Amino acid sequence: MMECEFCFKLLEEYSRSNKFNYVFSSEDSTNSICRIDYDPQLNSFIGFSSPLIDGLPQPNFFRTENFDELKRWVHNFNKSKLINLHILSVVPSVPALILSAYGSDNKVTATDVSKRWLYIYNQCLVQGVRVIAFSTDGDPHYLKAMRLCSRFFAE
Repeated sequence: MMECEFCFKLLEEYSRSNKFNYVFSSEDSTNSICRIDYDPQLNSFIGFSSPLIDGLPQPNFFRTENFDELKRWVHNFNKSKLINLHILSVVPSVPALILSAYGSDNKVTATDVSKRWLYIYNQCLVQGVRVIAFSTDGDPHYLKAMRLCSRFFAE
């Protein structure tokens, strides 16, 4: 698994081996140690908070061979304080599938969350799997996205 990449190709095999076509999608964040590391296999720096485009983190955004660019990133980009994790699950007796993991600074909007959920929903459909629910904790960004999606006290 690589940071910021969604493993939808594994979903097809996972759903076939466990004989299901429906999943629950869960998303949550947990604290992490703020540290910048170099991944020589990807020729990329990890530990920065990856920028979001349409709610999705950008994989391998921090690739460079230029020391001045790395210095600029250290000064201009936030370090990841959290690990954001996306999990797909069916029932408690079947192990969950980690769909994606990436560093975050929790500077996300409800629109980012909604766009990310829509992306996950559509990509799962491509694999022949339907997401029947999204769940998360009580973070205000996620609660607002839930309200917007359900049109419950918000539009």
